[in-house]
Amino acid sequence: MTTEAAVTKPSALDALKGLAKKAAPPTAAIAAQVNDPAIAGAKRDKNTVKLGFDPAVAAVAAHCARLKEALERAESEFKVDQSTLRDYGISKRGVYNDTFKCEVTTVQVPYTVDVPGESDDAIAHETKYVQVICSNKFSVQQDIVLGNKDLIGSPFERMFEETTTKSLKPNAEELIRNLLIEVGIKEEDVGATMSELFESKTVIKATDKYESEFKKLPDSVKLVLEQAVTRSQPALKFPG
Repeated sequence: MTTEAAVTKPSALDALKGLAKKAAPPTAAIAAQVNDPAIAGAKRDKNTVKLGFDPAVAAVAAHCARLKEALERAESEFKVDQSTLRDYGISKRGVYNDTFKCEVTTVQVPYTVDVPGESDDAIAHETKYVQVICSNKFSVQQDIVLGNKDLIGSPFERMFEETTTKSLKPNAEELIRNLLIEVGIKEEDVGATMSELFESKTVIKATDKYESEFKKLPDSVKLVLEQAVTRSQPALKFPG
């Protein structure tokens, strides 16, 4: 009779040791991490790690930082020059329109750039333009303009478009319910009832003729409108 050898199960301690061996990273991986300057020189502060100096990427980081600084500086300088160009374009556009009795909206400001000439060592000059686009868009303070409609007089209709809309008031549902309950509304009361259901809202906006009509107004009216109507800032368009 053949007797099978007894199978010995590993102890719990042996099982834990086996798991520890599996979890440990290979020696080659540890060596690679130690040889990585970013990891080898890393310093941790809570959830933030300052990597060690890595020559392979340090130049890129420095260049990126310089570009960011240059962009911020350029953005600041652009805002100043943009404002100057806008003011210049608005001014020259106004002078041109007054001189030639027209209503152009866009002016092109010329400048020159150096370009290669016909020979290798020659430099030519090319003229390019920045467009200052003065659209006929205005911000209008409704209450001031509507409150001075009589003061503005007949030019109002040429300077502004007036739109009135009617909408149900917040308490309209309750009023309608009461009307359904009530019986025998007199015909002469219908108009008054409807006025309780709707509220009117008037909106005005400046027309394309606003600027030319504004110049014809008395100084007293101009003073009011200067406080209530603001032209949108012109846009700049640069050569592609």
